[in-house]
Amino acid sequence: MPDTLNRECNAMNLTRRNFLVTGAAGLAGVALSCSAWADLAGSAASADPAATAHAGPPMLGDEKAAKRLVAWGSLTCPYTATLYGILTGIVTDLSGSVCVEWRHFPTHPPDPALHVAALGFQGQHFWGFVSRVLNEVYAQGGGYDTLTPSLLAEFAKAEGGSGETLKAAYADAAKWTAVKEDMLAGRLLGITRTPGLFYNGYFMTPEGMPLDLAAFDKSLRTMIKTG
Repeated sequence: MPDTLNRECNAMNLTRRNFLVTGAAGLAGVALSCSAWADLAGSAASADPAATAHAGPPMLGDEKAAKRLVAWGSLTCPYTATLYGILTGIVTDLSGSVCVEWRHFPTHPPDPALHVAALGFQGQHFWGFVSRVLNEVYAQGGGYDTLTPSLLAEFAKAEGGSGETLKAAYADAAKWTAVKEDMLAGRLLGITRTPGLFYNGYFMTPEGMPLDLAAFDKSLRTMIKTG
Protein backbone atom coordinates (compact mmCIF):
# COMPACT_ATOMS: atom_id res chain seq x y z
CA MET A 1 0.00 0.00 0.00
CA PRO A 2 1.31 3.47 -0.78
CA ASP A 3 3.07 5.65 1.79
CA THR A 4 0.04 7.84 2.46
CA LEU A 5 -1.97 4.88 3.68
CA ASN A 6 1.01 3.57 5.62
CA ARG A 7 1.25 6.88 7.48
CA GLU A 8 -2.46 6.77 8.32
CA CYS A 9 -2.12 3.25 9.72
CA ASN A 10 1.04 4.14 11.64
CA ALA A 11 -0.71 7.09 13.26
CA MET A 12 -3.32 4.69 14.68
CA ASN A 13 -0.65 2.19 15.83
CA LEU A 14 -2.41 -0.34 13.60
CA THR A 15 0.31 -1.04 11.08
CA ARG A 16 0.19 -4.10 8.89
CA ARG A 17 3.31 -5.36 10.66
CA ASN A 18 1.68 -4.99 14.08
CA PHE A 19 -1.42 -6.72 12.75
CA LEU A 20 0.41 -9.70 11.35
CA VAL A 21 2.92 -10.07 14.20
CA THR A 22 0.28 -9.95 16.91
CA GLY A 23 -1.86 -12.30 14.85
CA ALA A 24 0.90 -14.89 14.55
CA ALA A 25 1.84 -14.60 18.22
CA GLY A 26 -1.80 -14.90 19.21
CA LEU A 27 -2.11 -18.34 17.66
CA ALA A 28 -0.64 -19.92 20.78
CA GLY A 29 -3.50 -18.72 22.94
CA VAL A 30 -6.49 -18.54 20.61
CA ALA A 31 -9.00 -21.33 20.09
CA LEU A 32 -12.09 -20.06 18.31
CA SER A 33 -15.26 -22.09 17.78
CA CYS A 34 -17.49 -21.47 14.77
CA SER A 35 -20.03 -19.70 16.97
CA ALA A 36 -17.38 -17.30 18.27
CA TRP A 37 -16.82 -15.85 14.81
CA ALA A 38 -20.29 -14.34 14.45
CA ASP A 39 -21.38 -10.80 15.32
CA LEU A 40 -17.83 -9.53 15.85
CA ALA A 41 -18.49 -5.86 15.29
CA GLY A 42 -21.91 -5.03 16.76
CA SER A 43 -25.14 -4.03 15.08
CA ALA A 44 -25.90 -1.61 12.26
CA ALA A 45 -26.02 2.04 13.21
CA SER A 46 -27.73 3.65 10.20
CA ALA A 47 -29.21 2.98 6.78
CA ASP A 48 -26.29 4.67 5.02
CA PRO A 49 -24.27 1.80 3.47
CA ALA A 50 -21.06 3.79 3.80
CA ALA A 51 -21.62 4.72 7.45
CA THR A 52 -23.16 1.52 8.80
CA ALA A 53 -21.15 -0.41 11.36
CA HIS A 54 -20.21 -3.89 10.23
CA ALA A 55 -22.15 -6.69 11.92
CA GLY A 56 -21.07 -10.31 11.64
CA PRO A 57 -19.45 -11.99 8.65
CA PRO A 58 -20.42 -10.68 5.21
CA MET A 59 -22.89 -12.93 3.43
CA LEU A 60 -23.30 -13.33 -0.31
CA GLY A 61 -26.85 -14.40 -1.16
CA ASP A 62 -29.71 -15.24 1.17
CA GLU A 63 -28.24 -15.88 4.62
CA LYS A 64 -31.31 -18.01 5.40
CA ALA A 65 -30.49 -20.42 2.58
CA ALA A 66 -30.29 -24.07 3.63
CA LYS A 67 -26.83 -24.55 2.11
CA ARG A 68 -23.79 -22.47 3.01
CA LEU A 69 -20.25 -22.27 1.66
CA VAL A 70 -17.61 -20.63 3.83
CA ALA A 71 -14.76 -18.94 1.97
CA TRP A 72 -11.54 -17.54 3.40
CA GLY A 73 -10.06 -15.13 0.88
CA SER A 74 -7.31 -12.60 0.32
CA LEU A 75 -7.95 -9.30 -1.45
CA THR A 76 -4.52 -9.45 -3.10
CA CYS A 77 -4.98 -12.99 -4.45
CA PRO A 78 -5.98 -13.61 -8.08
CA TYR A 79 -7.09 -17.14 -7.14
CA THR A 80 -9.52 -15.66 -4.63
CA ALA A 81 -10.78 -13.49 -7.49
CA THR A 82 -11.33 -16.63 -9.57
CA LEU A 83 -13.23 -18.38 -6.79
CA TYR A 84 -15.29 -15.25 -6.17
CA GLY A 85 -16.44 -15.34 -9.78
CA ILE A 86 -17.43 -19.00 -9.49
CA LEU A 87 -19.28 -18.50 -6.21
CA THR A 88 -21.10 -15.43 -7.48
CA GLY A 89 -22.38 -17.45 -10.42
CA ILE A 90 -23.49 -20.30 -8.17
CA VAL A 91 -25.32 -18.00 -5.75
CA THR A 92 -27.04 -16.26 -8.66
CA ASP A 93 -28.05 -19.44 -10.47
CA LEU A 94 -29.16 -21.26 -7.31
CA SER A 95 -30.79 -18.22 -5.75
CA GLY A 96 -32.32 -18.95 -2.37
CA SER A 97 -30.66 -22.35 -2.11
CA VAL A 98 -27.12 -21.40 -1.10
CA CYS A 99 -25.19 -18.51 0.37
CA VAL A 100 -21.51 -17.75 0.88
CA GLU A 101 -20.05 -16.66 4.20
CA TRP A 102 -16.91 -14.57 3.73
CA ARG A 103 -13.90 -14.81 6.03
CA HIS A 104 -10.79 -12.65 5.85
CA PHE A 105 -7.40 -14.26 5.27
CA PRO A 106 -4.78 -11.59 4.48
CA THR A 107 -1.66 -12.97 2.82
CA HIS A 108 0.35 -9.97 1.54
CA PRO A 109 1.45 -6.71 3.21
CA PRO A 110 -1.40 -4.50 1.87
CA ASP A 111 -4.06 -7.09 2.66
CA PRO A 112 -5.21 -6.24 6.21
CA ALA A 113 -5.92 -2.60 5.32
CA LEU A 114 -7.87 -3.66 2.21
CA HIS A 115 -10.06 -6.01 4.25
CA VAL A 116 -10.64 -3.31 6.84
CA ALA A 117 -11.56 -0.84 4.10
CA ALA A 118 -14.13 -3.28 2.69
CA LEU A 119 -15.72 -3.55 6.13
CA GLY A 120 -16.61 0.11 5.83
CA PHE A 121 -19.51 -1.10 3.66
CA GLN A 122 -22.51 -3.35 4.15
CA GLY A 123 -24.44 -5.79 2.00
CA GLN A 124 -24.18 -5.28 -1.74
CA HIS A 125 -21.83 -2.35 -1.22
CA PHE A 126 -19.36 -4.57 0.65
CA TRP A 127 -19.42 -7.05 -2.22
CA GLY A 128 -19.21 -4.23 -4.75
CA PHE A 129 -16.05 -2.89 -3.14
CA VAL A 130 -14.54 -6.38 -2.82
CA SER A 131 -15.38 -7.12 -6.45
CA ARG A 132 -13.67 -3.95 -7.65
CA VAL A 133 -10.52 -4.71 -5.66
CA LEU A 134 -10.36 -8.34 -6.80
CA ASN A 135 -11.03 -7.40 -10.42
CA GLU A 136 -8.11 -4.96 -10.29
CA VAL A 137 -5.79 -7.58 -8.78
CA TYR A 138 -6.88 -10.14 -11.37
CA ALA A 139 -6.39 -7.65 -14.22
CA GLN A 140 -2.88 -6.98 -12.95
CA GLY A 141 -2.04 -10.69 -12.95
CA GLY A 142 -1.88 -10.79 -9.17
CA GLY A 143 -0.24 -7.41 -8.74
CA TYR A 144 -1.64 -4.89 -6.30
CA ASP A 145 0.58 -1.82 -6.66
CA THR A 146 -2.20 -0.08 -8.58
CA LEU A 147 -4.46 -0.16 -5.51
CA THR A 148 -3.54 3.39 -4.56
CA PRO A 149 -5.51 5.49 -2.06
CA SER A 150 -7.00 7.46 -4.96
CA LEU A 151 -8.20 4.29 -6.73
CA LEU A 152 -9.64 2.89 -3.52
CA ALA A 153 -11.43 6.20 -2.98
CA GLU A 154 -12.92 5.82 -6.47
CA PHE A 155 -14.11 2.34 -5.56
CA ALA A 156 -15.59 3.71 -2.33
CA LYS A 157 -17.40 6.48 -4.19
CA ALA A 158 -18.86 3.95 -6.63
CA GLU A 159 -20.33 2.12 -3.61
CA GLY A 160 -21.87 5.21 -2.04
CA GLY A 161 -18.92 6.18 0.12
CA SER A 162 -15.76 8.28 -0.16
CA GLY A 163 -12.19 8.53 1.01
CA GLU A 164 -13.59 9.55 4.38
CA THR A 165 -15.45 6.23 4.55
CA LEU A 166 -12.13 4.43 4.21
CA LYS A 167 -10.44 6.60 6.84
CA ALA A 168 -13.27 5.88 9.27
CA ALA A 169 -12.87 2.16 8.63
CA TYR A 170 -9.10 2.32 9.21
CA ALA A 171 -9.74 4.08 12.53
CA ASP A 172 -12.15 1.40 13.75
CA ALA A 173 -10.25 -1.07 15.91
CA ALA A 174 -13.16 -3.54 15.84
CA LYS A 175 -12.74 -3.99 12.09
CA TRP A 176 -9.04 -4.79 12.47
CA THR A 177 -9.92 -7.27 15.20
CA ALA A 178 -12.53 -8.94 12.99
CA VAL A 179 -9.98 -9.42 10.21
CA LYS A 180 -7.33 -10.73 12.58
CA GLU A 181 -9.68 -13.21 14.25
CA ASP A 182 -10.78 -14.56 10.87
CA MET A 183 -7.13 -15.05 9.92
CA LEU A 184 -6.40 -16.88 13.19
CA ALA A 185 -9.46 -19.09 12.79
CA GLY A 186 -8.44 -19.94 9.23
CA ARG A 187 -4.97 -20.95 10.36
CA LEU A 188 -6.42 -23.16 13.06
CA LEU A 189 -8.48 -24.89 10.37
CA GLY A 190 -5.33 -25.60 8.37
CA ILE A 191 -5.55 -22.87 5.73
CA THR A 192 -2.09 -22.01 4.43
CA ARG A 193 -3.02 -20.42 1.11
CA THR A 194 -5.99 -18.70 -0.46
CA PRO A 195 -8.71 -19.25 -1.18
CA GLY A 196 -9.84 -21.66 1.50
CA LEU A 197 -13.32 -23.04 0.78
CA PHE A 198 -15.39 -25.21 3.12
CA TYR A 199 -18.71 -26.98 2.63
CA ASN A 200 -20.42 -29.10 5.29
CA GLY A 201 -17.17 -29.21 7.23
CA TYR A 202 -15.11 -30.40 4.26
CA PHE A 203 -12.05 -28.43 3.17
CA MET A 204 -12.56 -28.16 -0.59
CA THR A 205 -9.31 -26.40 -1.54
CA PRO A 206 -6.48 -27.67 0.71
CA GLU A 207 -4.05 -27.50 -2.22
CA GLY A 208 -5.46 -24.29 -3.67
CA MET A 209 -7.74 -23.83 -6.64
CA PRO A 210 -7.93 -26.83 -8.99
CA LEU A 211 -6.70 -26.50 -12.56
CA ASP A 212 -10.00 -27.60 -14.10
CA LEU A 213 -12.22 -24.71 -13.01
CA ALA A 214 -15.22 -25.84 -15.05
CA ALA A 215 -15.20 -29.27 -13.39
CA PHE A 216 -14.78 -27.64 -9.97
CA ASP A 217 -17.73 -25.34 -10.62
CA LYS A 218 -19.85 -28.28 -11.74
CA SER A 219 -18.92 -30.40 -8.72
CA LEU A 220 -19.80 -27.58 -6.32
CA ARG A 221 -23.20 -27.17 -7.94
CA THR A 222 -23.85 -30.90 -7.77
CA MET A 223 -22.92 -31.07 -4.08
CA ILE A 224 -25.18 -28.15 -3.27
CA LYS A 225 -28.11 -29.64 -5.15
CA THR A 226 -27.71 -33.14 -3.71
CA GLY A 227 -25.79 -32.78 -0.45
